[in-house]
Amino acid sequence: MATRALVGYLNPDNSITTTYNHYDGYPENLGKALDRHYDSDAKAKEISNMGYISFVEPVNGDIESNNKKAPVTIGGGELISSLQYFKEEASECDYAYLFIPSIIGGDWVMSPTAVNMETFVDTFTDVADFDEEEFDEDAYEKDIMDDTMEESYHSKWKKFLGENMVDETEFNFFNNILGDKYSDNEIEMYLKSDSFQEASRNDDMEMVADNASNWENEFFEFFDNVDNV
Repeated sequence: MATRALVGYLNPDNSITTTYNHYDGYPENLGKALDRHYDSDAKAKEISNMGYISFVEPVNGDIESNNKKAPVTIGGGELISSLQYFKEEASECDYAYLFIPSIIGGDWVMSPTAVNMETFVDTFTDVADFDEEEFDEDAYEKDIMDDTMEESYHSKWKKFLGENMVDETEFNFFNNILGDKYSDNEIEMYLKSDSFQEASRNDDMEMVADNASNWENEFFEFFDNVDNV
């Protein structure tokens, strides 16, 4: 079953340019891909203007698109109204991702679409809605402290990314030495494991070609242990 998502870019006039993503729109896949490979203004605008996406590969950011569709731009003017239109546009999707330009954040923000309108809008305005000329840094820091007991969807998502990202260089090393023997998900599982962390602390286990066979053995031993599978 497809996990659908809407990807959007917040324009200077508060309109939002949107693109539909059909498969694997959940944070563990599309969320990772956006955060890793489309986290600048230019790249975020590029993907939000595609119109239709079938799937985005989280490891390298490659996009598969089996249909052609024009991007949809909604709203404009008042930010809250634009975000309400954004939720309506995403009504048949499971997740909505919006890139807040660098002048007021420079970050992807995510919300499930099953939440009510107020929660959905608040998730994005927490990041996007402030006037730079009236920005009070002391008041902002106080607000951050006041909000620590109520973690937003955005905070949870960014925490998730921090806990679940793997180093791309390490991933590519194992991908090269293992070939097609193991899937990308299995490589990521090993890189997040205590076994990998312990082995990587060994001075004799530098991740270079000369140590490829040693790392292969470590990898195989990890998956030979039924507790890890």
